[in-house]
This record gives sequence, structure tokens and C-alpha cells, in this order.
Amino acid sequence: MNFKHILVVLFLSLGSSNLVYAAGSPINEDYTSLIALGEKMLAASKTSNASSFSTLASEASDVAKDQGSKGNSPRLQRISTKIKQAKKAAKADNFLQATTLIEESIAEMKKTNSPPQWGGNAPTL
Repeated sequence: MNFKHILVVLFLSLGSSNLVYAAGSPINEDYTSLIALGEKMLAASKTSNASSFSTLASEASDVAKDQGSKGNSPRLQRISTKIKQAKKAAKADNFLQATTLIEESIAEMKKTNSPPQWGGNAPTL
């Protein structure tokens, strides 16, 4: 085998291993601002203040949209959907449903990332 061929194979294998690592790395996101807005929305929904809830929900949607532009996160999409649903529920004066949806979104934000399981879901011995 020619030395050039070995060198090409070595560079290609190193390059592809870096791409695999980058594609498999977990998404680390900071939800502190969204959690703070969620707590404020909970307080607004418990006092049945629709206008305050609506402005806070719009601000939370904008924050989620900004964070979503940095990466494509399924968790962030679920959170954003629940915030939008809660805003619609608050506009319809259904504050019980809005409170429930915001509590679910806060619980989703507080979940920890599970460690990645490379090579399947079989436990290691």
C-alpha cells in the first residue's frame, strides 16, 4: 500500500470521528430566564391577571425563540408550545389550565439531561 493512501485513510478517520462526537454531544441549555418568567406567569395566573400573563408569555416566547435559534432542541419546542397554549388559555379566562401548562413547562425545564448511552440502551457491566 502506498504511504499516501495510508495517510489519507488516517486523516479521513480522524475527521469522521470528530464529526460523530459533535453530532452525538448533548445539548446543554440554560433555562434560568425562562424559569423566572414562568414563576412570574404563575403569580399572574393565580391573581387572574390576563394582561400581565399575556405580556409575560409573549416575553417568554421571545426568549424561547432566541434560545431556539442557537440550536434545535426538542425540549425547548415542547416548552414553547406549552407557553403558547397557556397564553391562549389565559386569554380565554381559563387560568386553571394556564397554571397547569406553566407548571408542566417549568417541570420540563428543571429536568436534568440523562447521560448519553453510546451503542444502545443496554446497561454496562
